[in-house]
Amino acid sequence: MTVTGELVREHQIIERVLQALQRCVRQAEAGGEVPVARLRAIVTFSRSFIDRCHHGKEEQCLFPCLERLGVPREGGPIGVMLQEHEMGRRLVAQIATALDSYEAGAAGAEVVLEPCRRYGELLGQHIFKENNILFPMGESLMTEEDQDENRRCFHAREEALGPGEHQRLTALGEELAGDP
Repeated sequence: MTVTGELVREHQIIERVLQALQRCVRQAEAGGEVPVARLRAIVTFSRSFIDRCHHGKEEQCLFPCLERLGVPREGGPIGVMLQEHEMGRRLVAQIATALDSYEAGAAGAEVVLEPCRRYGELLGQHIFKENNILFPMGESLMTEEDQDENRRCFHAREEALGPGEHQRLTALGEELAGDP
């Protein structure tokens, strides 16, 4: 499997978790309770799997390789992706803060739901751009040596999470995606 193929596979897990996030929002909009515990689990998944692992592979491995191959950071697709990663981090922090306020009775459901909606929209569009623009561009430029270098870097990123952590986070994503 190519390195971008591995990232696309991770995108599929992420997209399923985003669908679970949308279900949480719809449930609360329909008059149900805000599923605080489930949203906290999605925040954990977002910070650990999406940001530390997945975005770490992109930011520390793939993007520097693509820059060396001539894909511009400033004014180019890499810069846009990095900017969106940062926007996602801020939205996840907003969701976590909103959940704290909601649980303390200091905020209503909408304070939680709005950043959830924005995060889902952002990541959905972000994944589309990577899968359909940046990754095909990268595949057309990378040699087998570049692929191998990225595979080693990806493995190092997973190892840096701790023993078995990548598998645990993948399982958490599958669990979140599978629950109603």
